[in-house]
Amino acid sequence: MQRLAWLASALGLLVSCGGDAAGSSEAGLFFPTHPEEQTAAMEALYQGPLAVREGCVLLGRPGDYSVAIWPKGFTADRDGTGQLIVRDERGDAVAIEGETFEMGGGYVAEFRPESKVEPRDDQISRVEQSLGYPLPERCLDAEVYGVWIVGETHPLG
Repeated sequence: MQRLAWLASALGLLVSCGGDAAGSSEAGLFFPTHPEEQTAAMEALYQGPLAVREGCVLLGRPGDYSVAIWPKGFTADRDGTGQLIVRDERGDAVAIEGETFEMGGGYVAEFRPESKVEPRDDQISRVEQSLGYPLPERCLDAEVYGVWIVGETHPLG
């Protein structure tokens, strides 16, 4: 009976970290996606590079990274050159690792300046609760400014 409970628990964890939560076929790569279709989106503009660090797909540059929560149906896989490519639900490339791109969206958690924002753990807990799965600690180190919910994207030209 304990084995069955453990298997159910492990399967639940696998489902919550795989599938829609992690739209990548690369083992160990954390590419978070929203579990549900979004009916509204924030419209702030992000312009910068896509990065992969510590097995996490991030936005930004060293010292100013952000975890991005991509829309349901988006995927991330490496091309023949080894670069990570993010694709929308139609399969169109919307971002390429190391290259600057633009998209809409907005922050749902901001960790700096610490004296002017809610406690980091409270913000992370709220994001994880809305997603239904945890964000790995390795993706949330001191170089991460916040968590960005991806809004409108455009296929790369």
